[in-house]
This record gives sequence, C-alpha cells and structure tokens, in this order.
Amino acid sequence: MNRTRALRALRRSPLLILFALLAAAGCQGGHQAEKAAGAPVSVRAVAVQASPVSDIIEAAGSLHGASDAVLAAKVMGTVIEIRKTAGQSVRRGEVLIVLDDREVAGNIGQAEGALAQAKAASALAASNLQRFEQLKERGAASQLELDQARFAHETALGAVRQAEAAVATASSYRNYARIPAPFDGQVVDRMVEIGDLAAPGRPLMRVEDASRLTLHVSLSETQAHAAQTGGQVEVSVPSLAGRTWTGTVAEVVPAVDTATRTQLVKIDLPQDAELRSGLFARARFTVGQRQALSVPRASLVRRGGMTGVFVAEGGRAVFRLVEMADSQTGDTLEVLSGLKAGDRVVVMPPATLVEGSVLEVQP
Repeated sequence: MNRTRALRALRRSPLLILFALLAAAGCQGGHQAEKAAGAPVSVRAVAVQASPVSDIIEAAGSLHGASDAVLAAKVMGTVIEIRKTAGQSVRRGEVLIVLDDREVAGNIGQAEGALAQAKAASALAASNLQRFEQLKERGAASQLELDQARFAHETALGAVRQAEAAVATASSYRNYARIPAPFDGQVVDRMVEIGDLAAPGRPLMRVEDASRLTLHVSLSETQAHAAQTGGQVEVSVPSLAGRTWTGTVAEVVPAVDTATRTQLVKIDLPQDAELRSGLFARARFTVGQRQALSVPRASLVRRGGMTGVFVAEGGRAVFRLVEMADSQTGDTLEVLSGLKAGDRVVVMPPATLVEGSVLEVQP
C-alpha cells in the first residue's frame, strides 16, 4: 500500500522525477570518474611530427580487355550457325558465325554470266577489227570504219575487265558469310540467335582479349598532367580485398571530353588470373611530395562511427576526433585535422582506456 502511494506521488511531482534522474547520472559519472582515477594504464606513445608524404591524385575506372572488337555482318543473310557462345575461348581466324550465302552464290553466278558475255563480245570485236584492218589495206574500207572497229574492240575489252572485277567482288562476299575471330580471346557477348537476319553493320558478337587488361580512368583538365606515358601507377581493386598492382600508363588521349571536361587515360596491368574485365578499380598517380602530419594506423580508435586517437596530456588520456585523408594504405596514415605537431598519441590503446585515464607512458 505504501509503495502504491509513493508511485502516485512521483507521478504527481515532476520535480521528484528530475531529481531522481540527476541522481542516477551523478552515480554513473561517479563510476566513470572512479574508473579513470584507478590504477595507471601502461601505454606506448609517439610524437606527431610533420614528414614528407607523396602527393596523390586518385581516379576511378573500369578494367577493359586490351583488344575489344564487335563483330558485324558485311552482307545480308540469315544466321544459320553460331559456333561459339559467351565465355568460350577463340583463336584468330576461327569461324564464329555462318550466314546463309545462297544469295551471294546467285550474285556470283550472275557476275560470271556477264563475264562470259563480255568475253564473247570482245572476241567478236577483235575479229571485226582484224577484218577491217585487212580491208583498209586493200582500200575496201574507210578510215572511219576502221576507227569504229577499234573503238568497239576497246569497249569490249573494258567490259571484260569490268565483268572480271564484278566476279571478284561477288566472290569476296562469299567469305563475308563466314565471320572469323579477329584475334585470340574470349567471346563476352552474343547479340544474335540462329534464324535472325543479319544486315550490314548489325552487331553480332563481341570478342575481347582478356589476357591483357587495361584500366580506363578520366582525369580533369587540371589533373591530366599527373599521367605521363610510360609512368608507373598504383592500381587497387576494392572487390579483390584491396589488392594492388603496378600499372604502366599506355596512352593519354589528348582530346578533352567536352561534356565532362576530362581526359581519358589507359593504364596497362600485369597478367593476373584474378583480374577480370569490368571490375571497378582505382589508380593513384604520384605527382610529388609535401609535408603532412601522420600517425600510426595502430593508434586509431573508432567509436560510434567516428575516428579518433588518445593523446597523452598531463599524464592523462584525452580522446580527440581526427580527420584522415581518403584511401590510404600502409602502416602510417595522414591526418588532416584534429592534431598538431608535438602531440603524443597512444599506439595500440587497450580496450580499458577511457577519457581521463591515468597514463604510465613507456619510453
């Protein structure tokens, strides 16, 4: 009964509730202070100093095969055979797609028939020319008639040469009905099915040489100076556990993209079975050195989504939030703000270390 009356009294007295909360907070703060004021925590600290660091320009892009070709038809015809599908390896010259060449065969027949007619006309014109030359010698034909016979003969010879070229052209189209691989590589995409109508210029299949990969990145107008043909570049692939490779700048496209105001840079990468076309990657271009503050990676503490370090000040631990440079590797990291030269940061702080802890700094 007394407990019920006490609860009712608390509900009616907001001041009593406030006093209770303050008392609880005081007790918690007392526990924290008691913990900080306990036995000294043995730690190792290093002084923050300015040191030269590489000045880096970073650019992101995707991996591409060193050779990439989209196969297209040169003649119109129905696809009657597809010999390779996506993922399969191909050799240079190997036939990948076959088109119906019956129409081409018909064109060749027409061209050969025209050639036969032209040759017959040429033979007749040659006989007439010989006849008029003999008549002219006997005075039985005029000079005009002889000139007309020569003209007819030359015209017939021209028609023969034209017909021969038509046969050669029609015959070349027969080769176009069989589409080969332009280089050793792998089929990465197929755009047609058996029975589809292939028209001149229509993409049929994409082939890529993935044995040699190239990273394509874009640099702004003000950053393009960082890429020099033949220069070495550090390349990392986040999806491959952040592994890094040393690439070589193969090409810097001189033209600036008018839409993005950037220049394309192509970076050759060494052969590696883990690298695949299409992977996202980052390139780090070193453009010089500058002075910057840095701390050991082992000194960083992440709490509540924030990054900070413990600094030894007056024999106690002081937690400071710091801002770090982006995308860093190695054991030493650059600090952009939160520290100054001479600050002593705790390396590998123990889990028991809290704000205000008494420190025993080891030499």
